[in-house]
Amino acid sequence: MSGWLTGLGPAGTALALLVLGHVLGDFVFQTDALAMAKHRLRPLLTHWGIVCLVHAAVFAPLLTVQSVVVVAVIGLLHLPIDAVSAQLRERSGGSALLFLGDQLAHLLVILAGWALLAPGVWRLTPLLTGIRGVTQLPWATVTTGAVYLAVFVFAHEGGNAIVRGVLPDADPIPGSEDELEVGSLIGSLERWIILFLGVAGLWGAVGLVVAAKSIARFEELKKQPFAEYFLVGTLTSILVAIALVGLVSVLV
Repeated sequence: MSGWLTGLGPAGTALALLVLGHVLGDFVFQTDALAMAKHRLRPLLTHWGIVCLVHAAVFAPLLTVQSVVVVAVIGLLHLPIDAVSAQLRERSGGSALLFLGDQLAHLLVILAGWALLAPGVWRLTPLLTGIRGVTQLPWATVTTGAVYLAVFVFAHEGGNAIVRGVLPDADPIPGSEDELEVGSLIGSLERWIILFLGVAGLWGAVGLVVAAKSIARFEELKKQPFAEYFLVGTLTSILVAIALVGLVSVLV
């Protein structure tokens, strides 16, 4: 662990909370139906309003006159990014590259907004310092918690989106909707376990996770089309988890 973000004090906490606000608003508080309908104005504005509210709620401990402008600009720019990506998805269908491009655009906006203010400007809201007499927070702890929460949420929702975008459109062994949901849940659990193991440095145990998943699909893996489908999905899922472990190790 490098401790880069935790070493920045309030500035590091500010960036972690901005990213967490985005992840929660874009994934946890966005239903699949709303995500698929964002090419229409009303669902797009509904999602945008939810994202703005979540951003403000998550960032509440650091909301000051200066920072509220940054949060407002980040929330405002969320709208055109989603409008463009929704139109592209409606025309050409979803893909991992489109999803990653959308998320990268949001992240660049957050980083640009965060960089607009000098590190010393990020401070506790006057509501805490003036009314409750709080002078500081355990910055490193709050930053670490925000990073881990954001990463684990993204591993679930974002990881599933990436895997779905990489996999071929046709499942070699079509299943029911319940089976698809179970498969997505298994993929999320796989990434969460790898995250835990990776952060703990227990990389040797990752192979056991993959082996257990393969044993459960042993009979189906005898069919080459499904075996290839399964391999692409599993390797993509593992790659996402490993990339998130690397990100966590750099930030905290």
